[in-house]
Parts: sequence; C-alpha cells; structure tokens
Amino acid sequence: MRSIIPFFAAVLSISAPVFAGEAVNIGPFRGVELRGGGNVTLVPGPVQRVTLMEGSRQFTRFRLERDGKLRIDTCNEHCPQIYRMRVEIQSPDLPDLAVTGGGAITAESGFRPQPDLAAAVDGGGKIDTRAVDGINVSAAVNGGGDIFVRARATLAAAINGGGTVRYVGHPEVSSAIRGGGKVRSVN
Repeated sequence: MRSIIPFFAAVLSISAPVFAGEAVNIGPFRGVELRGGGNVTLVPGPVQRVTLMEGSRQFTRFRLERDGKLRIDTCNEHCPQIYRMRVEIQSPDLPDLAVTGGGAITAESGFRPQPDLAAAVDGGGKIDTRAVDGINVSAAVNGGGDIFVRARATLAAAINGGGTVRYVGHPEVSSAIRGGGKVRSVN
C-alpha cells in the first residue's frame, strides 16, 4: 500500500507563502528616513541594495529625495488597518538615519567603524546602532522616542519634548535637553 504522505507534503509546499523579498530599484543615497511605522534593518554589503522583505509596494512608497535621502513612507491612504512592513538595506557604510512618526531602524554588526554617525527620531520611534562603532555621533530626539548608539570620541545629543539617548562607550558628551528626556550611559 502506498503512502499519501508525500502527496500532502508536496501540496503543502506549493501552498506555503514564499518570503524572498522584493528588490527596490533606487539610486545611491546618503540617508534613510522611515515614516509612519514598520521596521528597517541595515546590514553590511558591498553595494547599496534595498529589499522589501514584508509588506507591499502597493502600500509602501520608496522615494529618493533631492538631498540624497531615501524616504520610506510605510502606509499610504489605501493601507489596511493591520499592516506589517519590513525592509532590509545593505550598504557598505551606515547612512544617516531618521524615524518620523513611529517605527524602528536597527543596524546589525559587521560595519567598519563610522567616522560620523547621525540619528534622529521625531514624534516617536526607535533607532538602534549599538552594533556599529561611531567615532563622532550626533543624536536628536523631538517629541518622544529612543536612540541607542555606540560612541568612541564624541556624542552630541539633543532632546526636545521627551525621549532618551542611550550610549555605549566613553565619549565626551555634550547634551541639550528641553521639556524632559535623558542622555545616559548603558555601559
């Protein structure tokens, strides 16, 4: 008697979704801004490459701004109520990073030390670059949010209207806080 298990295994493998990701063709950029939620992960790679790992180009827009910034708008007006968006960016160097209106950007390890690193959060969200050595780091939070960095020489931190900048390392720290917030070491 033959087994029907191989038949069911074949049917299940055909019906299972494949999450290979969708390549986003975009020119070279110096910065990344995530707007309106979602998750962006930066990994080291030989060239800049943007891949939409989860979500749809039907709802998420990628645009290269004149100043060289890649702007990622997570949801347009047709976005479903529950929508998950995840992007992976490969780059030889870590670009300047910004989050506006929620979402998270995380840099993975493997990047060479960055001479200058800039991160900004406006209106909530999180940026985490602790896996990357930054020589001179600038971090700004406006209206809530969290930034985590690794700084070797200097850290210039500004907070307006709440938020936190947490750092690893022993940099010379200069900070300006207005309306609440904290800059603190997590060594």
